[in-house]
Amino acid sequence: MVVTSDTAADTLAMLEERLARIDFLVSGSGTEAAQSPGNASKRLRALERTLQTLAAKSRPITDLLQLQRQYPELFSPSSAHPAPSTLPPAALAQLVLAHEQMYKKAASQLSILNENKDVHDPSQLTKLIAMRSRTGKLEAKQKEQAKEFAELRARSAKIVEQWYESGVLDMGEKWADWEERLRDCEILVRRNEAAKKREEGML
Repeated sequence: MVVTSDTAADTLAMLEERLARIDFLVSGSGTEAAQSPGNASKRLRALERTLQTLAAKSRPITDLLQLQRQYPELFSPSSAHPAPSTLPPAALAQLVLAHEQMYKKAASQLSILNENKDVHDPSQLTKLIAMRSRTGKLEAKQKEQAKEFAELRARSAKIVEQWYESGVLDMGEKWADWEERLRDCEILVRRNEAAKKREEGML
């Protein structure tokens, strides 16, 4: 196949776009891919430098590059020749029709991925990250308030306990003491009345 300059330019543009996406996933600060000025060799060198920079930022990318150097066959496209099939054409047609919904679903998902080429604006994510400090302060304040409420509940329970002990229990003991004194007085009065009656009877 003859490789034209347009084909090479399209391939380089596709590689630049993919590197821009990877840069966004790694650092969150990637920008929309733009074609680097210069010929194909300069653009290739720029792509290599970008890839080295990404590898320095991300350990998984470094591992992938090392894996590609050790096992290049894993990253090579498979053979374009289809495997021979022993099924007759009618059986193959039935097999394709049986998986029609799966093919449609895969085609729909690929279309969505193809349409979603733009690199998302990271400003919303940046704002969300900036709010983490405020959220931390609010959580600390909430914990402090919960601690104060717990202390107030403990103090209230202590006050109620003291009131019960001094107001209810002590008063109950006083009432019991007064009742005992009243009984003693009543017994003494009855004894005096009985003695008086005996004296009057003797007279």
